[in-house]
Amino acid sequence: MSRKSIRTRRKPRVSYHDLSDSDDFEFMTQPQSTRPSRAARRNQTYRESSDDESSADDDDDDDDDDDDDVSSSSTPDVEPAPNPSRAPRQSQPKPRLPPKFDSHLSARQNILKRQREAEASSFSFSTYKQSKIQRTNPVAKVIVEIKASEPEPASTFKIPPWQELPYQVLKNIMTFASYPLYHQASRSSSSIQWLCETSMLCRSFHEACMAALLYSPPLYPSRRAHGLIALLRQSRNRPVIEYRSKIHRLDIEVKQLLVKKSGIDLEILLNQTPLLRELRLYSNYDDLNTVIWAQRGATKSKWSYPDRLFDLLQEKNIALNSFEWNGRFPSAIEALEIAAKVHSQPSFFRLKEVAFLNFSMPDKATPTDISRAHSLFESALSQLPELRRLTLRACPMVGPALISMLPGSLHHLEISNCLYLDSPALQAFLVTGGAHLTSLRLSGNQSMSLEFMSSLKTLCPRLQDLRIDLLYIDPTSYNDREPLYDELLPSGPPTWPENLTNIALDNLRQLSAEDAEGLLASLVDAAKDLQSLKRIDIKAILNGSSWRDRAELRRKWLPKLQEVFLNTSEPPKELNRRKPISNMMATQARSLNQRQSQRIATNLLNKASSTDASDSDSAANSTSKHARCDFVNLIISDQRPAQDQYREDDFLDDEPSGDEEWNGRDTDPTLSTRYAW
Repeated sequence: MSRKSIRTRRKPRVSYHDLSDSDDFEFMTQPQSTRPSRAARRNQTYRESSDDESSADDDDDDDDDDDDDVSSSSTPDVEPAPNPSRAPRQSQPKPRLPPKFDSHLSARQNILKRQREAEASSFSFSTYKQSKIQRTNPVAKVIVEIKASEPEPASTFKIPPWQELPYQVLKNIMTFASYPLYHQASRSSSSIQWLCETSMLCRSFHEACMAALLYSPPLYPSRRAHGLIALLRQSRNRPVIEYRSKIHRLDIEVKQLLVKKSGIDLEILLNQTPLLRELRLYSNYDDLNTVIWAQRGATKSKWSYPDRLFDLLQEKNIALNSFEWNGRFPSAIEALEIAAKVHSQPSFFRLKEVAFLNFSMPDKATPTDISRAHSLFESALSQLPELRRLTLRACPMVGPALISMLPGSLHHLEISNCLYLDSPALQAFLVTGGAHLTSLRLSGNQSMSLEFMSSLKTLCPRLQDLRIDLLYIDPTSYNDREPLYDELLPSGPPTWPENLTNIALDNLRQLSAEDAEGLLASLVDAAKDLQSLKRIDIKAILNGSSWRDRAELRRKWLPKLQEVFLNTSEPPKELNRRKPISNMMATQARSLNQRQSQRIATNLLNKASSTDASDSDSAANSTSKHARCDFVNLIISDQRPAQDQYREDDFLDDEPSGDEEWNGRDTDPTLSTRYAW
């Protein structure tokens, strides 16, 4: 069979011809349909009709559909004979579509018409029934009137005008939402890209996001540092937004940014930061305290603090408020010598916060070297009259002799991973230097027990933040190290300063069940004096106790702590949701109170003698209720302390149902994946 024989016949094209000698329009190739002309058909209307009319219309529509089916089923190739009996139309005919499209359009109109009629009939019936119920039922009528009088509730998803907030408020919001920009060992977080993308929404967001990002700009890896320097140079020539004035802190990784050839010139960077107030030169190995190859004795650095750095700070009149000294660059003795030398300069004279990191003496150090290091440390601190915050991290050289050299004007003291610091040495310092302390943080000090806490109330009367963590890490061993003391509270239960707002005691060890009960009982007894306490977090590890004893302690003390300290009251309602009281109701309420007050006063006088005796007995037996803490937690277990706690979620193989987790990177090429500079 040939291809031509099986090919279906194409329909003739429809063409419109505009004849100059005639006003009629006609299809030149379209055969004339046998359907009645459009003029003979009844005009369609959309007015609502009664049931009888609608049924009549439905019958007519059905007839029309039948006619359409008949006409559409006819063979389109056979042209029908013209009807000579039909008189020619007097009016100008309108161009008509082919029967196939005309029947489809007619059927579509009929369907829409029926839908509208059905909706109108159902709506009218439901409206009629509701009005009938409201006329006969008085309760429904009252409900309708109440609903009509009540104002519409405000939407709970109303978006506030963020772009209209003050600059300082927006800056605080962006800073809080984006913290931290870096994780451990300079691993950048997704907050950097989020700030850059949010800054492109509007101008107010741009200024707030750039202020949050550039306060301590991300400089690691080196490409970000080079991009920042280029941005600062451009902004100096085109001061649309003064980026240079937003930088107040620099965290510089020495190996990647200053030692390698791909690094930056520190002098060029400091020239672009006239308002610098905090400077930190660190190594990524500082955060790896559990890896042996990253420790101070296993790595040697040839880089040391350059003299040009301190000269440049003095030339630019940069007065620092915070600085961190690192014993890696290149050794503890040399770092202390530089610190004792430059602390008298104007750039360091007004330091309020100083941190000493990785200060340890070599194993072959002589007593002369140790005493020289102590004298250099004392000389460096004595030249800072405005010092308020001191941090000592990973400093084995800190011991009883060195702790006594600390200034007595400190407000914040943090000591962590200092092997030879014990509790009697710390207590001796607190006798003279604890009067002004408001924050005390102790963590990882293997030789220090909590003996000093028995007199903490008298030693630190202004203390507000107390954080103690007794987790000890040994990078040379797989197992965690044990404490170097036998008893955690040898001098009895602790005493608590009245101004405490936060108590965090983690991994309490060498603690018996009796000592644990004494610690918790002392906290409950001091509840009436701890009016500013907002948070309690205690985790204790009991020695020589069975699981029944631990369960009994949890069952007894956790509800008691929550009953005494936890705030269970609901937050106050918003003022705009309170309904105003009319003047008439207020007048009635006052008159009612006046009548009731006379009866109440008479009853109170009759019961005065009996209530005095009962109140005195109940006050002696009851415990004062604090109820101002937002968080109260107590964990009592026998688990071996570990730096990383793994739970059930860490071992799940299947991902939870729903969308996949966002990795912080957008695949959309339209979004900017580069940073602000």
